Amino acid sequence: MTYLLSAGSIRIDVTVSQALACFVDVRVNRPQELARMFIGHRPEEAPMLVGWVFSLCGYSQSVAARLAILNAAGLPMPIEEQLATVAGLLAERIFETLRALILHWPSSISLRLVADAGQYLRGALAASQAIIGQSREKKVNHSALAANARRLADAAEGLGISKDDGLSPDGTACAAIFRDIKDDRTFSGRRPDPLSAADDAEVIAHLCKDAHYCALPHLAGRVVETGAYARHCDTSRPDDPHLRQRFMARIGDVGLCLKQLAHLAKGQNDPSELMAGGSVPGDGGFGVVECGRGRLYHQAEIDANGKLCAYRILAPTEWNFHPAGPFVKTLLSSRIGAHESAARSVYRLAALFDPCVEFKLNVRDAAHA
Repeated sequence: MTYLLSAGSIRIDVTVSQALACFVDVRVNRPQELARMFIGHRPEEAPMLVGWVFSLCGYSQSVAARLAILNAAGLPMPIEEQLATVAGLLAERIFETLRALILHWPSSISLRLVADAGQYLRGALAASQAIIGQSREKKVNHSALAANARRLADAAEGLGISKDDGLSPDGTACAAIFRDIKDDRTFSGRRPDPLSAADDAEVIAHLCKDAHYCALPHLAGRVVETGAYARHCDTSRPDDPHLRQRFMARIGDVGLCLKQLAHLAKGQNDPSELMAGGSVPGDGGFGVVECGRGRLYHQAEIDANGKLCAYRILAPTEWNFHPAGPFVKTLLSSRIGAHESAARSVYRLAALFDPCVEFKLNVRDAAHA
């Protein structure tokens, strides 16, 4: 979820001593005034404004905004619109995962694979945008959805994700990435504490009370994670190398979403897995979307004049790259090596956590700190 205006960034400082990451400092520099720009607008304008502000996961952001506004007004989202919305959310989640996997991986792949991957990514983008465009009409065109879902599945297979949610044979971009990490045991296997629907009430209560919660979210006594690994950790083999587990969780997430799209095209799906919402005390409401990077929250309040008087957005990156969050906990005390080896290891881990803004990495040896 990169901002079109003043995107911000993440600064990651790592100090290494005797090949161990002995100190990790993560700072998310994100412009908090972006959500405040909605204040004073009519509630129905919020989803459109969100679409202008966010360049990544823009559809998920607009859906979370619409859910927040509907719940603040005490209105339900019609069932037909819910189903159409789910189609758009699934399509965006598939493409965002594919795009990040291919474009953000630090190691090089062959020129032929780069050319092939570019072609398949363009195909995935076109199919995803077609589904999202149809979803904005708030009704499902089953035949068109089925055709575009097949286009997305074909693009995913071209990138290396087989129809059984695994990896295709060698000769694809994802297979090349897998070879890069399949035996990498730099990081120990850390099981996540997933952020889930059961946490929504507590998260929203904090959002309403604490102006700084969007920047530093927390749940008492927990190191919360959100995203593909948190959603699918139960399907991974605990003895597998940690980077491999994270990578395969994202592969599995694409496969799951493709299956859900195919079911939706046949009239079968449960919207509650991807989005939720509710009211808050006063004239407020919230919306939640389970997007590619994790659980996204929007919370809105409407004043007596029918205008937005408060608006808050909590993105998945703020959980995963919290100064005491799962990225830091995974990295700290890991044997990452030194110099270029250390930087490569940290970059790989950060790429698989997939922040929604660019990150800047600084690795230094304790002897020179």
